[in-house]
Amino acid sequence: MRALFLIPYCVLVALLCAPPAWSAPDSSSGANASIEQPSVTNPSTTPPSSDAGNDVTVFPGVSEIVSRLATLSTNLAATQTQLDEIAAMEQIKDNLDKVMDRQHTLDQRIKELGDPEQWSFERLLETRSVLVSQQSNLATIFDSLSAKLTTLDNLRNQWQQRKTFWSEWKIYLVKERTEFPEADFDRSVEKCSALLKNIADTSGKLIEVQQQMVMVQDGNDTSIRQIDTALKNLRAQIFKKTARSFFSSEFYQQFNAELKVQVKENFKLVQWYRKSYLHDYWWVAVMQLMLALGLAVNLRKHRKNNDASQWNILFRHPWAAGLFMAFATLSPLYKAPPLAWTFYLLLISVITASILVAGIVPERRHAMLIWLLAFIYLVSMFLQVIGLPLPLLRLYLAVLSLVGIPLLVWMCALSRRNKDSWQLIIGQRIGAILLAISLIAQLGGYSTLSMRLVDASIKTVFVLLMVYMVMRLTQGGVDYLLRHPWAQSWKFFKIFGSRLSKKINHLMVGALSVYAVLYTVQIWGGSDSVTTTWSKIKDLGFTFGNVELTLSTLIMMVLIMYLAFTLSWLVRSLFDVEVVGPRYMDSGLRDSLKTLLHYVIISCGLLLTLGALGIGLQNFAVIAGALGIGIGFGLQNIVNNFISGLILLFERPIKLGDRIILDGEWAIVRKIGLRSTVIETYNQAEIIVPNSQLISEKVTNLTHSNSRARITIDVGVAYGENIERVLEILKEEAKNNSTVLKYPEPSPLFVAFGASSLDFKLRVWLDNFDQSLDVKSDLSVAIYKRFDKEGIAIPFPQRDLHLRSVSENVWRQWRGEKPPVDSQPAFEMEEEHQTGSDHE
Repeated sequence: MRALFLIPYCVLVALLCAPPAWSAPDSSSGANASIEQPSVTNPSTTPPSSDAGNDVTVFPGVSEIVSRLATLSTNLAATQTQLDEIAAMEQIKDNLDKVMDRQHTLDQRIKELGDPEQWSFERLLETRSVLVSQQSNLATIFDSLSAKLTTLDNLRNQWQQRKTFWSEWKIYLVKERTEFPEADFDRSVEKCSALLKNIADTSGKLIEVQQQMVMVQDGNDTSIRQIDTALKNLRAQIFKKTARSFFSSEFYQQFNAELKVQVKENFKLVQWYRKSYLHDYWWVAVMQLMLALGLAVNLRKHRKNNDASQWNILFRHPWAAGLFMAFATLSPLYKAPPLAWTFYLLLISVITASILVAGIVPERRHAMLIWLLAFIYLVSMFLQVIGLPLPLLRLYLAVLSLVGIPLLVWMCALSRRNKDSWQLIIGQRIGAILLAISLIAQLGGYSTLSMRLVDASIKTVFVLLMVYMVMRLTQGGVDYLLRHPWAQSWKFFKIFGSRLSKKINHLMVGALSVYAVLYTVQIWGGSDSVTTTWSKIKDLGFTFGNVELTLSTLIMMVLIMYLAFTLSWLVRSLFDVEVVGPRYMDSGLRDSLKTLLHYVIISCGLLLTLGALGIGLQNFAVIAGALGIGIGFGLQNIVNNFISGLILLFERPIKLGDRIILDGEWAIVRKIGLRSTVIETYNQAEIIVPNSQLISEKVTNLTHSNSRARITIDVGVAYGENIERVLEILKEEAKNNSTVLKYPEPSPLFVAFGASSLDFKLRVWLDNFDQSLDVKSDLSVAIYKRFDKEGIAIPFPQRDLHLRSVSENVWRQWRGEKPPVDSQPAFEMEEEHQTGSDHE
C-alpha cells in the first residue's frame, strides 16, 4: 500500500521537474564510457529554491535509479577488467629485467675495458651502437608505461565524476524529501571509491617501474655521452701527434712483459660468444643458413641449364654464391651486433665475395691481389676485435705499409704494360700513395691518422667490390627471371622484356650507388651506421627564396621523375600489348591516347616533384600570372602551337601514318607533339612543322578517313585506231593486275582528240595509297606491251623543216661535187623555220 501511495507523488515530481539531461543509459563498457553526471539547464527550469541567476544541476528522477545502477555495475566490471590487463605487468617486468640485465652487463664491460679514451675506433663505434640499441629498448618500455599511466589518469577522472554524481544525486533526493533506496546509493559510492583506490594502487606500481626505467635511462645516457666524448676526441686527434715517434727510444721501451700481459687480458675480454644476443637473433642466423642452402642446391641443380651470362660465376661457385647472397641480404637484420659477431659476418662475406670476384677477373694476378686484400682486411679486423695494444698495432701497420708500397708500385707498372683498365691503375696508384702517407705519419707519431687511412682504405675497397658483386648478381637475377619460360609466355615480357630489364637495372644501380656512397662516407667520417650518416648529410643544401633544396630533396626529385618516366613507358607498353593488341583500334586514336597518358603521368610526377621541393599548388597562381605576362610579350606562338597540338590530338585531322601534301611536298606524319609535328618526305627528309600551321592552313590528307587511292594513267593512240578495242584492252589490263580493286571497277575513258593522238584515261582504285606509284608503273608497262602485241600505234609529234636562201656550194656538196677552192662560204644567210604539221 505504501508503494501505491508513492506512485502519484513520483508522477507529480516528474511533471514538475525539467526533462532529464541523461536521456539514455550508458551503453559503453570501456574506459571511454559515458559518465553519469548532472546536466546544466536554463534558469527558467531551476527549482524554486535555486538562485535564478545561476545555472543549476538537474538530476534524474527516481524512476532511473534502477537502470543507472545496472549501467554502473556494467561499467565497473568493464573497468575492472581493463585494470587487470593494465596491472598484468609480467611482460613489462620480463622486458625490464632483460633490459636491466643487459645494461648491467654493458656497464660491467665498459668498466672492464677501462677508460674509453684508450679504446680503438671500432670498439667505440661498437659500444655506442649497442648503447643506442639499449636506449631504443628503454624508450619503448617507457612509452608503454606512459601510455598506461595516461589511461589510468583518464579512468580516475571518469570514476571520480561518477562518484561525485551519485553523492550529489543522493543529497538532492534527500533535500527533495523523496523516498529512494539510500543503501543502493551508498553501495554505488563505495564501489566507485574502491575502484578509485584500485586505480591509485595500479598507478603507484607503474610509477615505481617508471622510476626504475628513468634510473636505467640516465645511466645509459651517461655511457653514451662518455663514448661520444671519446669519439669526438679521437676524431680531433686525427691530425695531431698522439704517440711516440719510431725514431724515439721511448717507443721501443714499450715492448716489455707488461705489453704481453695486456695482449692476453684484451683477448680474454672479447665476447666471442654472447648467448643473450644469439637468443634474440637466432632466427636471422637460421634464415641465412636456409637461404644459403636453398640457393646453393638450386644453382647446382641448374648448372647445366645456365643461360644468363651475368650468373656464370654463380653456377661455377654455388656454395660461395649462396652464402654471399644470404649474408649480404639478411645481415642488416642484425641490430647493433657485437664486434665479434660483426667479425664472423665479415669473415663469411669477405671470403665468399673474394671467391666470386676472383672468378670474374680475367687475370690471375688480379685474383691474387683480391685475395691479398681480403687477407689484410680480415687480419686488421681481427686485431681490432682483440684490442691489440697500440705499440704492436703501430708496428703492424708500419710493416704493412713497407710491404704494400713496393708491391702496389710493381703491380701498377705491370698493369700499364698489359694495358689494364684505367680504374685499376688509378686505384693501385691511390693505394700506394695512401700507404706512403700512412707510413710517414706512423713514423712521425701520428698513429691515429695512419690507422684511419689504412683501415678506411681497405674497407672502401671491399665495399666497392661487394657493391659491384651485388649489382652484377642483381642484373643477372633480373635477366634470368625475365627470360624464364613463365615470363616469356606473356606477350609483354616477350616484346618489352629487355627494355624492362634495363630500366630495373638502372634503378638498382642507382640505389646501390647511393648506398655505396653513404657507406663510404660512414667509413671515412667515422659514423656508427649508414642511418646516422644519412641523418647528418641529408639536410645539406641551400635555400633559394622560400625553396630549400637539400640532398634528400634532390635524390627524391630524381627518383620521382625517373619513376614517372618509367611508369609512363610501362603503362603505354601495357596499353599497346594488353589493350590494343587483343582488339583493333585506329592507330591515330591509339597514339593520341598514349600521348595523353604520357603527359598525364609526367604531369603528376612533376607535381610530386614540386611538392617535394615544398612548392604548394597555391604557388601556381604566381606562376600562372608570370606565364600570362610572358605570353603577352612573346610566347603567343608557343601557346598557339601548344593549343594546336591539343586540337590535333583530340580532333585528329591528321594522325600518325597519314599521307599528306604540304606545300606541294608529299610526306608521312611520323610524330605529333604538343608544339610541333614531324613529317617525313618520300626521300626520308624530316620536316618539323609547327602545329599551328597544320590547323590554320590548308593541308591535303590523302589517308584521313581511309587509305584507298585512285590513280589515273594517260594513254594516247594514233588516229585511225579502233577506239572500242583500245577501251577493252585498258580495262582488261587493269583487271589483270592483282593490286587493283575489283570494286569500284577500273574505268577507261576516251577524253579528247589530241594534236597528235586520240587521248584516253584509265582510272583504277587501290586499297593502299603506298602502292600507287608501283601500280602505275606496272600498268603502264603492261599497256605498252599489249599495244605492241595488238599492233596499236602510239604516235609522237612530227615537224617539217623549211630551208631558204641556200648557196650553190650546199647543193654541190649534196650532189657529191667538189667545190672550187676560191668559192664563197656555204651559207650566206641561213634560216630555220619549224612549223608543226599534223600528220596522222
